[in-house]
Amino acid sequence: MSIPLHEHCDQDTPEEAFVWALIGLPGPRNSPLMVHPETLGEWSKHLWDLGFRHAPEDQTKEYHPPARGHHHWLNGLGQWLPQGTDRVVVPDLPDVTAMTAEERAHVVRQLRDHGDLAHLVDRPDAD
Repeated sequence: MSIPLHEHCDQDTPEEAFVWALIGLPGPRNSPLMVHPETLGEWSKHLWDLGFRHAPEDQTKEYHPPARGHHHWLNGLGQWLPQGTDRVVVPDLPDVTAMTAEERAHVVRQLRDHGDLAHLVDRPDAD
């Protein structure tokens, strides 16, 4: 499941209305809330049933998902920052199908030099 952001949660559906607010709660730094997404939906409905409703005019913080890494609810690198804080630009990933053979070879050399391909090219059983 990707990270549920406010703009993707239906504010009229009790199981979705507050899921976005339950992500990245204060506590241990860089640690995700280890709660299954279905449970977050149950908690959201519970808050709804208690009468909670979002008041955007009172909101002072907004969630900024991680700029790098998996855009997944288990990635705990997102942050709650003051409302209106500029978002970090997520880098575009290269499309290797649009690269020349020389450019792809350069990427492969970088990956090999960094050690990212060692499990493929330096296997002990490759002899």
